[in-house]
Amino acid sequence: MQSPEIFKNVDAKALANVFFQGKVVSHSITDANGVRRSLGVCQSGSYTFTTGDPEIMEIIAGSVRAKVDGEDEWGTYGPGQSFSIPANTSFEMVVEEGLAQYVCIFG
Repeated sequence: MQSPEIFKNVDAKALANVFFQGKVVSHSITDANGVRRSLGVCQSGSYTFTTGDPEIMEIIAGSVRAKVDGEDEWGTYGPGQSFSIPANTSFEMVVEEGLAQYVCIFG
């Protein structure tokens, strides 16, 4: 699934989701069909996230390495690539240099 460059007809939360002392920041949006997403930016670093709902993490700029809990191998993802995370689990994500931007699709 490739996210559009511009999201139209959405409800957006003005208050940012701020994680890891501000190194990961996102904003939540919900489209007219009720699909929830977050649009975010990660600075260089290593992060562990937990999920409640299933997620699809699509990288739109930069590059990340990621490993979902229970998997043996790390994957490398760049613009237009994505990986899926099951509900009620965790994943590790590493941004080795620069910034990575993402769209996370919930559900």
